[in-house]
Amino acid sequence: MQKTAQTQKRSSLVIEIISVLKENEIFSEIVTRQHDTEALFQKVLFLRLQKKLPSMLSSILGFSEKKSTKIAEEDFKWEQKVTTPVPSFNFFATNHRPDAVLEINEELRVAIELKKGDSGQSLRAGIGQALVYSTQFDFTIYLFIDITKALDIRSSFNGSKEQALINSLWKNYNVKFIVV
Repeated sequence: MQKTAQTQKRSSLVIEIISVLKENEIFSEIVTRQHDTEALFQKVLFLRLQKKLPSMLSSILGFSEKKSTKIAEEDFKWEQKVTTPVPSFNFFATNHRPDAVLEINEELRVAIELKKGDSGQSLRAGIGQALVYSTQFDFTIYLFIDITKALDIRSSFNGSKEQALINSLWKNYNVKFIVV
């Protein structure tokens, strides 16, 4: 499978989606990350993203307001969205399904995986899922929610080894990995 080109517009859209996902009041120090479920994080983040998608698609990709709104309503799918669920796909004889998918015709397909955890096991599982999704989607966004008491995983995000992996995932697989 050939990697999708990281054009300025595509990269800008991925970066803007990440910005909307990670810049949320749900990640404030007041909220107790440990007690909220992944399902709650998904619902809050994906509803907010769906609201912001039309203006993002218009400004970044130049779509009309009508087309952008239609894409946000019909082509942005996530697990808890009853009207447009995320379809699964088979890989290594196992069904896989990202937490959310944005499909813009056949032009661009973005998978979003959200994990919360306080251990390497959760972190590794999400990286593995993101790599699997990269075989089926043009871009994958992997958002890891650190629930360690001192936010140790998030604190290590800028380490040299960590940055080497993060850069490699983007360069080689079109996977953007973020820790909040």
